[in-house]
Amino acid sequence: MNKPSIIIHQARWIVPVTGPVIEAGAVAIADGHIRAVGPAADLRRQPWDAWEDHGDGAIMPALVNAHTHLELTALRGRIAAQERWQDWLSAALAEMATLTLEDLQAGAAAGIAELRRFGTGLVAEISNTGLSLPALAKSGLEFCYFFECLGFDLTGAGPLETGFPIFAAPAALTLTNFSAAAHAPYSVSAPLCQRIAAWNRSHGRPSAVHLAESREEERFLQTGGGFFRSLLMLRGRWRPDFQPPGVSPAHYLDSLGFFAGPALAAHGVWLDAADRKLLARRGARVVLCPRSNLFTGTGLPNLTALEADGVRLALGTDSLASNHDLNLFRELEVLREQFPAVPPGRLVRLATLNGAAALGREADLGSLDPGKRAALLLVPVDAGAGDFWDALLAAGAMGEVRWLSPPKETCHA
Repeated sequence: MNKPSIIIHQARWIVPVTGPVIEAGAVAIADGHIRAVGPAADLRRQPWDAWEDHGDGAIMPALVNAHTHLELTALRGRIAAQERWQDWLSAALAEMATLTLEDLQAGAAAGIAELRRFGTGLVAEISNTGLSLPALAKSGLEFCYFFECLGFDLTGAGPLETGFPIFAAPAALTLTNFSAAAHAPYSVSAPLCQRIAAWNRSHGRPSAVHLAESREEERFLQTGGGFFRSLLMLRGRWRPDFQPPGVSPAHYLDSLGFFAGPALAAHGVWLDAADRKLLARRGARVVLCPRSNLFTGTGLPNLTALEADGVRLALGTDSLASNHDLNLFRELEVLREQFPAVPPGRLVRLATLNGAAALGREADLGSLDPGKRAALLLVPVDAGAGDFWDALLAAGAMGEVRWLSPPKETCHA
């Protein structure tokens, strides 16, 4: 067997994520994996077959978008930003009802292309149609697929595939990156939440849910009234026998065993100290989507408090129903502006290694460490631009990202 070629990529900066930024550094790759990372002078003393000097730029790992809805890319520009979350949801539901299957499929394809253009190498896709799965499987983009279940009025027991036949299909049973998701505590009944969590545990898969995204969510679980009762009645999903549990959304899901296994909770805007400590104890991952939260009028999650209470965090964009693009660098810019006390290297970790860990892929993605997949980005950074991190995020936000060694195509079978 021929020995694999060793290619070394050099740049002014290397961002390993698991260690400090390396100036005048380099990354050696062979056979699609990272062989070595360090000062360029050190790597020059090792065997290599090709050397590429990329000048004043930063080499970093591919980004990880831990929460999005690719099919809803079809809604780009069709929903205005709102001051109240319930107004945004009402507008979003009205626009979603106008989409055809062809719109959803085209949206998924466009969303995948946009993710790659902005440097995302691994994505968590949330779908309640399954239409984005074939496009993702053929795209070469690494992904985890969460099929989202809804049904506040579905109170039956039994296997999840009863009522959701996709979970008996070959894709669900053979793809280890296929999971079940609950939409939210206000749209999924307690029995259905339990069936979702049980299916994932029996197959060794993580669960996912939208959690504490708006104040109306807690109001509904405390009183059984408000916006969500009206919405459920309007959509024919209300259950007259519903008894509000009288606890927060996080404690409600925990009482159902939802966090007994690995779980991702998107948004986490309205988590109090008891909620945060509960999620930290359970090891649940909260996926922040700050620009989506600003777009929908919910406010920003308390990053400082979440970190202080030990909650494991990742980063996502949500969909283009509540965002302007799928660029994670722009999410990082918002967090950098709103939480200046948080070290920028730690913020970048949210969009790389933390996201990979949330999706069970930290062994091969999320940082520049020997043995990991060679999914490398080059971001041009002006050496005289001032603060390195601000310049890096600004260049990424402008879309100035180039793949040096993208992941190979795979069907995840």
